[in-house]
Amino acid sequence: MKIAHWLVGAVAVLTPFVAAQADSESETFRYESDIARLRSLVIHSLYSHKDVFLRELLSNANDALEKLRITALTDRDVMRAGEANVTIEVALDEGGKTGQLVIRDTGIGMSKDELARNLGTIARSGTNEFLKRADETGGADGNLIGQFGLGFYSCFLVSPTVRVSSLPPPSPDNPEPVQHTFVSSASGDTFEVFPDPRGNTLGRGTEIVLTIPEEEQEWLSTNRLKALIDKHSTFSTTFPIYIKERTKYSTRKDDHEDAESEDDHVWVHVNDKPPLWMRDPKDVTDDEYKAFYKAVAKDGTEPLGWSHFKGDTQSGVSFRAIMYIPSTLPKDFWQKMTSGINNVRLMVKRVFITDNLGDEYMPRWLSFVKITVDADDLPLNVSRETLQNHQFLKQLRRILVRKALDLFGRLAESDPARYRDVSKLYGNALRIGMLESEKDKIKIAKLLRFQSTHSDWTSLEEYVANRKEGQKQIYYIAGVGEKAEDLARSPFVEKLKARGYEVLLLSLPSDEPMMGALNYFGGMKTQDVSKKGLVYGDEDEDRQEKKELEAQKIAFRPLIDALKAELGSQVSDVVLTNRLVTSPCTIVVDSHGWSANMARVMAAQAEAEDDPMFELMKNLPRVLEINPKSPLIAGLLDRALDGADIADETRVLFDTALVRSGFSVKDPVAYFDRIEALLRRSLGVDLAARADDTVRPAPPTAVGPLPDVDEEAEAEAAAAAAAAGGGDPFAGYASGDMMDGADFVDWAEMKRQLAAERGGDAERAHDEL
Repeated sequence: MKIAHWLVGAVAVLTPFVAAQADSESETFRYESDIARLRSLVIHSLYSHKDVFLRELLSNANDALEKLRITALTDRDVMRAGEANVTIEVALDEGGKTGQLVIRDTGIGMSKDELARNLGTIARSGTNEFLKRADETGGADGNLIGQFGLGFYSCFLVSPTVRVSSLPPPSPDNPEPVQHTFVSSASGDTFEVFPDPRGNTLGRGTEIVLTIPEEEQEWLSTNRLKALIDKHSTFSTTFPIYIKERTKYSTRKDDHEDAESEDDHVWVHVNDKPPLWMRDPKDVTDDEYKAFYKAVAKDGTEPLGWSHFKGDTQSGVSFRAIMYIPSTLPKDFWQKMTSGINNVRLMVKRVFITDNLGDEYMPRWLSFVKITVDADDLPLNVSRETLQNHQFLKQLRRILVRKALDLFGRLAESDPARYRDVSKLYGNALRIGMLESEKDKIKIAKLLRFQSTHSDWTSLEEYVANRKEGQKQIYYIAGVGEKAEDLARSPFVEKLKARGYEVLLLSLPSDEPMMGALNYFGGMKTQDVSKKGLVYGDEDEDRQEKKELEAQKIAFRPLIDALKAELGSQVSDVVLTNRLVTSPCTIVVDSHGWSANMARVMAAQAEAEDDPMFELMKNLPRVLEINPKSPLIAGLLDRALDGADIADETRVLFDTALVRSGFSVKDPVAYFDRIEALLRRSLGVDLAARADDTVRPAPPTAVGPLPDVDEEAEAEAAAAAAAAGGGDPFAGYASGDMMDGADFVDWAEMKRQLAAERGGDAERAHDEL
């Protein structure tokens, strides 16, 4: 009967390995450092996610099949052993509560050395990083396992022992390969590798046998396994996955006897659905899109958005693709911001080709998007370099950039709340795109969002729509890392804000150069309000203000001349301004010069101080603009007209204007000395008065070694003292031990006591002499 044949086959597959372990060729290896800790971490941190083991084993099987396919491009003989596929088989023990789960692939297989190296020390390059990340996150998860290639260890989540048999195809280096077996347990710190006593039964590939105990018997259910494959691995491989299922069939001995029901087993193709990207987007659910992303990107979080599309290139090659925007960025993304290597998976007719299309394939400002592309036709038997230069890929790159911008735009329009998250996460990358992509800068500009004096969330299109009558400039002020409310209090903004104009408040490092690169948007010119060139657009309508300013220029000429004479080359000009309301003055740079914000950004760059261009731009003369309506400026004018010396006041005024405008003072010590002098005059303190600089000298130089100190005893004593005080250095104050107002000594009395003590010290020093 058929069931008998199956039982014989199962016995052959699951023959105990006792004989092999006794074989003289068996070798025992000890796991490398940290592997035991890592295995324990994986096993004990994933009890709520045990089903991850099947996903990881199928992912490994897919990798082996991909390596076989790539090898077959140059050596067709490796495919002689038959179809490339994955099979899953359940063999129940008597009683049906325990058994073995057997997963086979007909992939590239492994030799004896490869078994020991890949399974016994698989984490030699990733272990430390994995453990570090696990410590940071408080444990491990399936996503970490996928990232660091540690999927094999997930076997021990459901099986106390694992047996792996493998046979590579013949090759020039190994023309007669021998099938070997790897055996390890979840608790042991060693593993064994020995020739398989069954001989070369696999033909090619790898077989994993998991011993499933009674408490894990759910993994012996074919329905459960099929559900897991549908959940995790439908999208992770293009190779067929078969599972062996039990069926019933009837037999009849003759016409006079009832039919008997017997068991039979058939192979069922599990992943027979068409790939997600080949289906009509209307037929794909959001959950399926999310599951596909998690499987392909090995990311446990849900994406922020996706786009499913098809297209044709001018080279005549059509394609289908799915693009995702991840919800997280690697911690070192901005330090290692590179092009999207491994983020574009290229397939041809459902067959994976490569995920490395070159360092410069996708622009670095879009390097975070995850894309799967399936082309109808491409040459497969060429080198990667030749493939990169194929006309289709050149045209595809442009299409993918356009589709990415369309995806951002669609999210911004259809889901503004979610787009806030997108903008916060990727806004800086898009700003860099403005600098690097001249062709796309207007499209990118429409995707950017800003804070302003009118709104905490606005776009350039909204800004243009809300412009004032006659306004032809987009006003902005930039300050890296500054809060919007602080930028809004800048003297450069006060007149615009008072008049009701909207000013964009920019705080990212790329904001100012990005606005400079944009230059024009919607017919309006971008204008840094801290630079020359600010125009309201209604100056001609206020003739009275113009007349008043012209009259003030004449009246304030003596002060302007005095300021120019005192400041000299530090300023290129001193002018009256109508851009200020309450501030007495401000420092303005030329429209082509560096603002204070840009100077700080450039100064933070490596080797900036040695760059002659940096020095030139940093030291360009600035314009001091003074507000004729300010009482302080009017007071300075009066003193200048009286012929008084206003040198100190001028210096303090200029340095303070530098600080308020965001620049640094050239000589901070001299600046604070002048501030002190002004404070002394306002308080009536003699400018010549000096603080008592008498100090007690240090003791003579020590001679001899330091005495031995019991550091452990001192540490224990300190800990005991801290414990006695509750660990709080201010514990005594909280209990009412702190002095109240009556305990403080009168300041005048304290000065008399100090003077008397100093006098006594002087007399004793004189007597000693």
